[in-house]
Amino acid sequence: MKYLIFALLSLNAWCSFSQKPCDRSVTGRILDIDTNEPLSYATVKIQNSDIGAIADDSGFFEITGICEDEIDLEVRFLGYKKVVHHHDFHHPSPVIYMASEETLLESVVVEEELNAHELKTLDPKDIDIDVSESLGTTAGELLSKASGVYTLRTGQNVVKPVVHGLHSNRVLIINNGVRHSYQAWGSEHAPEIDPSQIERIQLIKGASTVRYGPDALGGVILFNAPTPSYNTKFGGDISTGFQTNGRAYSAEFTTQAGYERNAWMISVNGTKQGDLHAPNYQLTNTGKREIGYSAATRHHFSWIDIDLYFSHFEQELGILRGSVNGNLDDFANAIGAEVPNETRPFSYEIRTPRQETIHDLFKIKTAIFLGDQQFDLQYAFQQNKRREFDIRRGTNNDRPAINLSLNTHTIDFDWDHPSSGNWAGTVGLQFFSQNNDNLPGTNTIPFVPNYNNTNIGMFAVESYSTNKTTYEAGIRFDFLNMNVRGRDSSNDVYRDDLNYQNFTFTTGFIHKFSDRVSLRSNIGTAWRAPNINELYSFGKHQNIIEYGLWRYELFPANDSISTSGVLTQDLKEVKSERGIKWINTLRIQGDAVSAEFTPYINWIENYFFIRPYGLTNTVRGTFPYFIHDQTNAFYTGLDIDISKTWGEDLTGEFKLSYVYARDVSNNQSFVGIPPLNLQIELVRTLGNFTILLNPSWTARQTHQPPVISAGTIAESEQIQFDRSGTFDFLPAPDAFFLMNSSVKYQKNRFTAKLSGENLFNTSYRRYTDQSRYFADDLGINIKVFLSYSF
Repeated sequence: MKYLIFALLSLNAWCSFSQKPCDRSVTGRILDIDTNEPLSYATVKIQNSDIGAIADDSGFFEITGICEDEIDLEVRFLGYKKVVHHHDFHHPSPVIYMASEETLLESVVVEEELNAHELKTLDPKDIDIDVSESLGTTAGELLSKASGVYTLRTGQNVVKPVVHGLHSNRVLIINNGVRHSYQAWGSEHAPEIDPSQIERIQLIKGASTVRYGPDALGGVILFNAPTPSYNTKFGGDISTGFQTNGRAYSAEFTTQAGYERNAWMISVNGTKQGDLHAPNYQLTNTGKREIGYSAATRHHFSWIDIDLYFSHFEQELGILRGSVNGNLDDFANAIGAEVPNETRPFSYEIRTPRQETIHDLFKIKTAIFLGDQQFDLQYAFQQNKRREFDIRRGTNNDRPAINLSLNTHTIDFDWDHPSSGNWAGTVGLQFFSQNNDNLPGTNTIPFVPNYNNTNIGMFAVESYSTNKTTYEAGIRFDFLNMNVRGRDSSNDVYRDDLNYQNFTFTTGFIHKFSDRVSLRSNIGTAWRAPNINELYSFGKHQNIIEYGLWRYELFPANDSISTSGVLTQDLKEVKSERGIKWINTLRIQGDAVSAEFTPYINWIENYFFIRPYGLTNTVRGTFPYFIHDQTNAFYTGLDIDISKTWGEDLTGEFKLSYVYARDVSNNQSFVGIPPLNLQIELVRTLGNFTILLNPSWTARQTHQPPVISAGTIAESEQIQFDRSGTFDFLPAPDAFFLMNSSVKYQKNRFTAKLSGENLFNTSYRRYTDQSRYFADDLGINIKVFLSYSF
């Protein structure tokens, strides 16, 4: 008997010892998805138990004494849709946005990661994108409503974002967590990102090379796609849109479902657009065709999360016919014409010149949780195909003048080490490999050679927090190898193997003077190696002839130039761009008024730019030609964002953006620097209606280089170019005022939106639009959008 009693006592002790301690807790907030207001006294409980809590006046709740590693939270509030959320303790602070039973929106749960990967002192700006804004537009245009962001256009369909005056290879684009790989070297090459697959944009205006890698001298743009949600019933959205300018129509279909540990989402969309029009004439050959589709899945286990994503996006874009000219005389006449050359009646047909692009992205991401540590591993493959058709003679008109295939592999590994007291941080390793090939059949010498890029980067970021101040510092090392294979003008093969390496750093702080006033300051270095076109470009591309730094040689003694050979680093030294950017943000938050002031300074050494150098004779006539060069550049500017609330149904926002840039080495201005821009947004909510009024004013750019008209060049047998600097063919366009507006109606599962752009049908030209030499920008445009959720 005593042995039995001893055995029972031992078993009881072992069971007590082996039981999981009930010392876990979960905290979070409950908010209204429409107003962001806290839902006081909402109830939260763990399903199939009596454990729960009630939210306080600020929507905050806390549940303690939890034994399990994973739980299902059930959230209820009178008049709102019930929320069931599967929660694990790798995501300790869920924010639960509840949707009213009368709205078509579904409730959303946002979970904060155990450790954030972003640089805190760079203050990323979040821009939420509604499908009524993204359907039928471009990724670059979606960013234009943010202060400090402009657009660089080549024609009406090719739109690239400009951040604090910098674009292309100086602004890094992260598409759904993957560094976007495309032919970024051309100003007429827009990022091939499906705008309808963008749910949220994060804009980082500081130098972010430490976290994201080379090329982030101006900033980083993160395009985030919608993700499938767990515990979501089967449903979706059907959307369609039409716009009068271009007679464009678009459609999108999205469906998804989520379960306790798995979720999926599928989406498909398409757009067809004809010739656009300016206020007083048609813009011939500016149509476009787009089709895109994507699929995403999520899988959750106790110690690992796995996300899979695939997207396909293809475009056919027409280029304004009047922007392509046979020779210098045609170019001079085109600039002076009241109506662009070759203007024809409206058509959906896309002729030469045109572009065809296809971009595929596959991504697999895993998050591994080991105690209070998190390891993220991501692999992505991208394939980018680009064909450009120029106006050529005979059967060559149907052949692409440029036919490129770019394959990219990326691997990202991040380790969020356990927080220690006030310290937290991330260590990462990144691998980036590109293979770019010219495909045969163009009947031209390739504009850029074939090349392989391999980049390996390592970084570490640490932060230290006190009651009122957070300090942050980071360091990164990159090694880049570029292997080049091409043919010169004599069709002889040349090869190069180039290596670049660089250390970069960032440091900054966030200080709260009070609950209403805070200051962020960050200073960081950035760099980028020369791009392939800056070294090796050769010949005609779109409207100009250009030569890379290693495709020409200057002879100052007799003021001549040779483009017959290919130089190397031994013959002409080319240095990497290196920059340092200091950005500060003062934020003031009042009861009804809030304001942000963001001044910045950016110094870039060995700055690559392209400038006119002379005239060259071809079988098609005489053309001005351009050469790539390097200088030192200085950028500075200011962003202001002021918001005002009048009651619960009327808000307003004022935005100002100004940038000043200077070629320090040559003491002159650059072409295409964005001028001062002012925007106002007034939003009024009346029941189910939301009314938006958006006037904007863009100043004339007063800081511009000297002007030499194309007519002057055409009439002169020997024009004297300023061979140390640059010039422009036209003065900067006049200031202009635009009025945009929209009315949105939302009831249950149905949404309708009517919007208008350039409602006064103003004739204007943007200084950052390369088509300003040939045509006005777009005239009035009325858009209609309809959506139904099921």
